[in-house]
Amino acid sequence: MRLALMVCLAASTAACAGNSTAPSAASAGTTTNIAGTWNGTIASTNNATAQLRMVLTQSGADVTGTWDSTSVSWAGQISGAVKGASFDGQFKFSGTALDGTVCTGTATVAGPVSGSTMTWTSSSGVVGGSCPASLPVGLKIDVQHQ
Repeated sequence: MRLALMVCLAASTAACAGNSTAPSAASAGTTTNIAGTWNGTIASTNNATAQLRMVLTQSGADVTGTWDSTSVSWAGQISGAVKGASFDGQFKFSGTALDGTVCTGTATVAGPVSGSTMTWTSSSGVVGGSCPASLPVGLKIDVQHQ
């Protein structure tokens, strides 16, 4: 009985004596670098598709940047994080309506990313204050790295 207890104790100690080092970035997955200039389109279910340019910076997983449209009076900021090959973040919107009113809002966007293409979507679209024009809904942003 005493021998069985000693064997059980030795086996338990050996099972718990593994390496306590945290997983490395390589073993936990890598973060896709999306820093740089991106060109493409922004489409919504209630507005015409517009040309888009984004300039992003990245520190680790954290992403910030700006965007503007080269075809309409829309612009804003971007913030969020890359996890592996996915982005989740905020797409801040500012646009000028025909009467000169500046309309603002924010869309929560997400989607796959790579070093050459990204597609972000937001089913709810831009949510913001009152505006004489409809804020974009059903967003789809398709861009290519330049």
